[in-house]
This record gives sequence, structure tokens and C-alpha cells, in this order.
Amino acid sequence: MKLTFLLLLLCATTSTAWGWSNHTVGSYLALQDLPALRDAPQVEVEPLEQFLSEQYSAVAALLEEQERFAREHFVQYPQRPDNLRLPDVPGDNLRHDFLTALRINPQIHLAMVIQPMPGKDVPEREHLKAEQVMVEQTLSPWNRQRFIRLDDHEKVTALAVLATAADEPDYGHDINLFSDNPGAVGALYGFGPQPFGDARFQYSSQAPFHMGFFHESPVVYAAAGFLERSWPDWRAYQYMGLARLAFATGHRYWGYRFLGWGLHHVQDLTQPYHAKPLPGVELASLLLLEGKALAGFDADKKASIERVATRHMEVEKYQSTWLRRVLRAGQAHPMLDAYTDSAQDQAYPPYSVDYLREVVSAESVEDSGAFDEAIGQWLETAPVTSDFSSGNQLQREDFNHPALNEQLFKLLGHFGAHSRIYVSTGLAP
Repeated sequence: MKLTFLLLLLCATTSTAWGWSNHTVGSYLALQDLPALRDAPQVEVEPLEQFLSEQYSAVAALLEEQERFAREHFVQYPQRPDNLRLPDVPGDNLRHDFLTALRINPQIHLAMVIQPMPGKDVPEREHLKAEQVMVEQTLSPWNRQRFIRLDDHEKVTALAVLATAADEPDYGHDINLFSDNPGAVGALYGFGPQPFGDARFQYSSQAPFHMGFFHESPVVYAAAGFLERSWPDWRAYQYMGLARLAFATGHRYWGYRFLGWGLHHVQDLTQPYHAKPLPGVELASLLLLEGKALAGFDADKKASIERVATRHMEVEKYQSTWLRRVLRAGQAHPMLDAYTDSAQDQAYPPYSVDYLREVVSAESVEDSGAFDEAIGQWLETAPVTSDFSSGNQLQREDFNHPALNEQLFKLLGHFGAHSRIYVSTGLAP
């Protein structure tokens, strides 16, 4: 019970909205040289209802096929209640029926926008406010993002659609889906109580769909079985299938957009703090922490909880602030090279439904200890900031931390490689 409590606290303090901050910027960088995107003709913006009405039977059949597969394949998958399946005859609210059949938040805006790269806002175009794009918002990191409104049937580049969509699952897709969350759908969706996350933070409830702790010790799972109740690999599977259906039936806009949604979950697991609840803490150390706490000395346990939360949040701010500075400078940089270097892509196995679990997550877990240690060394010399938006102290950061930077470039290389592999699979005939 004590071990379970410690793990629960550590998961609760994780910054679940941050898996390399803005997925759109990273996706632009990682995918810009992918021939299938670079050479693709512009795509026509299409309302979701048009895709659903024209392909209703095919979408319904796909979702039933996916549900059958998920029940057989995904660990601790909570079966979709049968009353959520798409009706045999289309109803009056196609969007709502589709979103509830997917078991995502039916209140998401699905705004028709593209998010430009920093510094390329196209000021002559109409921009939407964050609250017009996101169900709920925090003060950061999204206060810096820009959203250019699109018109139906407007032509836009495939890369812009896909890269913009890669950020969307953080805009409310997976918020309040559990039975003990606020709102109406938690009681309907069948996910049960929220397995981990901190109810004090509005984005906490998305954690089990954006984090995957797939490689813990059997002792940890025995004490904290809730860690196995996470499904980012299922989300990536859902969206991959929808993307391929949309492409096959000529709905390229939604093909790229669905593919971007799935890409988000792949990219999240390249962040070690989304794949390992206790980076840098081995099982023996964890048990020692609990033993000392039971004896009345809980200072080390509390320090471990604070350490994980702080390191996750601070390294995201470090990387995000540095990347924006690099992009503003407009010059070559090793961080940009890390995103775009495709030399390592061929070293990975072909994409499969288990790729997130067996490749992406496993790799992040392997790198988690060294990453956590490098962050700790950096924080001994760098001040802690308050949030993404103020960042006053980070603005004076010189980013001259070789050990941390080496780890960051390695992990961002994984981000780029796995992004290209997932997208290439989705675009393949």
C-alpha cells in the first residue's frame, strides 16, 4: 500500500500536458524533408461532417473492427459499451456520434486552423484565440501559440495540416473521460475511475492516454496495478486506421489530420517522463524510501516526489525556450539537426501496432536514467523558473550544458525518427 501511494503521488505530480511542449513545431521540423509530405499537392479543407456523411458505412465498419481488435490485443483495455457504437442509420449529429464512438471528449472544438511556425504568423490572416481552439486552456505553454483560421475548401499544405493536428490531442481530446471526472461522458465511456493523475490540474485526466508505463518491474505492477491502465498505443492505433481510411477514400484533409492526432501519442512517449514514472529511481531505492518513511523519516520520499515533477517541468521549459531562440536566429543548429537527421530511421523495425510499447517506450525507459541525471546536474547550476510564459530566468540562460544537451539531442533524434516512421506508415498505399 505504501509503495502504491508513493507511485501514485509521483504520477500525480507529472506535468501531463507537456511531452516536448508544442508538438506542431517539432512535427514541422521532423517531417519537413519527408518526400511524401514535401512533394504532396495542397489539400482542400473539408468539414468533418462531409467526410462522415460520405463514408459513414466505412467509418462504422472500421470502428467495429478496431473495437474487436482492441478487446483482444491491448492490455487492460476497457471495452467500449455497445451503446456507443455508431448507429446503423446516421443521426442528426454526426460529429457527436463519431466522437463518442471514439470515446474522446465530444466538446472539443475541432477548429479549422493551421498553427504556423514561430515568427511566421501571417498577420494579414484572421487568427483565432486559444479558447476558440481548446476546450480548456492553461496560462502556459499555449499562450504563445498562433492559430490561423481556415475556410472550407481552402487549399493548404499537407505538412501544415499534419503538423498542426499533432498538437491537437492536448486541446481537450482526452479530458474528463473517467467515471470520477466532472462532466457527463465519464459515466458513459466505460473507462472506470481515473487510474493516475492529479485532480488539482485540469489536464491531469488526459494522462492515461498520453503516458505509458509499459516496462516496470513485476513488483511495481503488483503493488501499483493502476500503472498498467494507460492506452496511448490504442489511441495511435485508432487514429492510424482512420487516417488510412480517409486517404483511401479521397478525403486527404482528414487523412492528414487523423494521422497528426495519432502522431501526438507517438511523440509523447519519446519523452522519458511519459514512459517512466520514476526516472533515476531503481526498485531497491524505491523500497528503501518506503522503509524509511514507515519508520517516520519521510523527507527523502517527499524529496523524490518533488524531484520528478520539477525535472520534468524544467527540462520542458529549457528545451522549448531554447528551440524558440534557435528558430528566431534562423541559423543552422545541432538541435534542428537532431529533429531532421534521418540517418537512424532505418535502424528501427517497421511500424506495427506494438511499436509504441516495444520500441518507443522501451527506448525512452532505457534513456530515462541518464536523462534524469543530466537534468539534475543542470539544475544544480541553473535557477528554477515559474512557468513557460514568464521564463524570466531562462531568458538569460546560455544553454551551455553539454551533458544535458547531449541527452536532449539524442531524445529529439528519437522524436524525429519515430515521427517519420509513423507518418510514413500512415501515408503508404
